[in-house]
Amino acid sequence: MIDLRQMRQFVAVAEELSFRRAAERLNMSQPPLSQAIQRLEDEIGAKLFHRGSRRITLTRTGEVMLDESHRVLAQADRAVAHVKDVARGRLGRVEIGFVLTASYELLPAVTRGFREANPDIHLELHEMTSAQQIEALLDHRIDVAFLRPPLAEIQGLSLERIYAERLVAILPEGHGLADRERVTLEELDMPLFAMVPTNWYTTFQTRLVRTCQRVGLEPEIINDPVHLVSLVAAGMGAGIGPHAVTRLRLDGIVFAELDGLPGDLMMELAIAWRTSAASRATAAFIDSARGISRPMYEAIVQDRGSA
Repeated sequence: MIDLRQMRQFVAVAEELSFRRAAERLNMSQPPLSQAIQRLEDEIGAKLFHRGSRRITLTRTGEVMLDESHRVLAQADRAVAHVKDVARGRLGRVEIGFVLTASYELLPAVTRGFREANPDIHLELHEMTSAQQIEALLDHRIDVAFLRPPLAEIQGLSLERIYAERLVAILPEGHGLADRERVTLEELDMPLFAMVPTNWYTTFQTRLVRTCQRVGLEPEIINDPVHLVSLVAAGMGAGIGPHAVTRLRLDGIVFAELDGLPGDLMMELAIAWRTSAASRATAAFIDSARGISRPMYEAIVQDRGSA
């Protein structure tokens, strides 16, 4: 079986057409090189060089061997370089899970920024609920999850809050408050729909419902933002949802900033990953997500504080 070392030795002799110069190029003595070429010819079953008294030349078989050796060695060099780039986090693939509302603001900003800096790392996106993402992380089907806290601590997973969205009012065009840029919670009427993700967000739901009840409102909880916006567009009532829903451009609805809520009542988003199994590409993506989300989050908190 011919190995890459034999090929490199042959190429050196074929390009130098001198065993002495080839040996110097390979930093080895001439006799072992001559013996290596002889073994290569024996393995192939044909002469690779015409050996004259003063010079050597390639045989027809040697010419073919040189072309093939160049091709194989170039491919081997590319393969090694590729593996090194993957090890350094310059190449690779990151499987990303996300809740639907993350795809409206944060996720596009993060993926766009990461791709600009890492064009050779492929990102694959999968919409899932928070619970489905936890399961997919544990099963190694995704590498990173964008989900809604709070979550119970799960062995082997790291979780970090990186973003939060203020809540906005969603109104049908014909609503009496539709021409206002800001409305208060007390000004909203029934029926009132509130968008809350399923399963993993009971604390937020409890706080939001109690806040509404204090001003005499009893919201109906809707888990799907598209469903909520569709109900409002149909004139079925007003809604409360994360700022990300303003990206849903449907006829018949308007959005307004919502005052009268506790300053810390925002819909948080966290990033999660397997603690001990993060590839360099995954680690690079997590660092990029932190860097991109931080100024977005700080701007939202500042805006909320000045409202």
